[in-house]
Amino acid sequence: MRCVWKAAGVLLLSPVVALAFDAVDTLQPSSSGAYPAYPSEVMAPYELWARFGMMYDTNLLRRTLGENSELVTRAGIGGRWDQRIVGRQGLHLDGDINAFVYNKFSELDNIGYRGLAEWRYEVGNDLAGAIGASRRKYQANLNEIQRAQYDPITENRLFFNGRYALGPHLGVRGGVDWIDYHRPSRAMSETKTLITSAGVDYISSLGNQVGLEYRFARGDAPVNELVDPLGQFVNNDFRQREIALVGAWSAGPQLRFAGNFGRTERTYTQLPGRDFNGPTYRAAVHWAPLHKVFLDFEASKHVSSIIDIGAAHVVVRGFQYGPGWAITAKTNVTARFLRQDLQYGGDPAVQLGAAPLRQEIVRAFRLGTYWEYTRQVHVTAAWEQGDRESNVLGRNYRFNAYMANVRYIF
Repeated sequence: MRCVWKAAGVLLLSPVVALAFDAVDTLQPSSSGAYPAYPSEVMAPYELWARFGMMYDTNLLRRTLGENSELVTRAGIGGRWDQRIVGRQGLHLDGDINAFVYNKFSELDNIGYRGLAEWRYEVGNDLAGAIGASRRKYQANLNEIQRAQYDPITENRLFFNGRYALGPHLGVRGGVDWIDYHRPSRAMSETKTLITSAGVDYISSLGNQVGLEYRFARGDAPVNELVDPLGQFVNNDFRQREIALVGAWSAGPQLRFAGNFGRTERTYTQLPGRDFNGPTYRAAVHWAPLHKVFLDFEASKHVSSIIDIGAAHVVVRGFQYGPGWAITAKTNVTARFLRQDLQYGGDPAVQLGAAPLRQEIVRAFRLGTYWEYTRQVHVTAAWEQGDRESNVLGRNYRFNAYMANVRYIF
């Protein structure tokens, strides 16, 4: 089911955003496992690559009016290493660094990077998990700040998880995850969150799964200066509890399902009017009616903190769907339609009447192609068209983006 969740991840984890080159970076080769005609290939123990791409965007700053077209160039290198160190204990390293150069808005030129180090452990035949750390630096989404300003965000993460098998079909799991966001330009958006989770799963002889999961998160919820100009709310935190039924079912190689359904409660210590309590869900379906054709559908509703926005949290309801066609073992084309309804219910300025409850609808259509010219040279290209409707003045926009990328694997 990892292929299903990998395809759904872009939609399910965050609001639809037009990140530079996102439409080409999410494309997968024909050998990704999505097409029954071309099973997944065995992953090499290491990989080193370089890439170069260009994108033309008709409205880079995501504004309602004005001339905001831009040509963006990206160049980067990256790599991955998976190696057994001692017995069953293994190390996974993954990362990349990219330089972005803008033709007109040169103040946006930046270097972004990400890195992950993960120790994958096994103790006997029953206990396995991972301990790791990651760091990422990137430019804040331009569809939120809507101006040509270098606005870096740094994300640091530490995590530990494990699963213990109680038998051939039953297992218990748990984990701890600490995430720290640092944004110099907007201190009120910086958050530190500690997430703990626990679950129990039943796995059938055919690999189908059903389980129960509980997640608890506690973190910062900085208060907008408009609400707290004297800095009196120094300890405003949030607590989020989620309990959900999770499952994954494979009805053969042609049809696979994965998802969860539960309830999420989010409360704040000093500004309770920003609380959330309601049902949440995530679902993904992968259907391959033909050996070289598939259709994906994903839907979700969830609440989360998003560092790029001014509100403390956003409630996201959305779906996406689209087909994929592997023309050959080296070439495929995919299409995606995405829609999300976003409600920024965590903005304290709404309580004072200083701003309306921000609600937005984001739509996007993507058409992409992946061409594996040789084992070393991979070429991707995409066209993306999107728009946003908002009840806040100046946040409506439309755009078209055309991008291409060449990746060389050493």
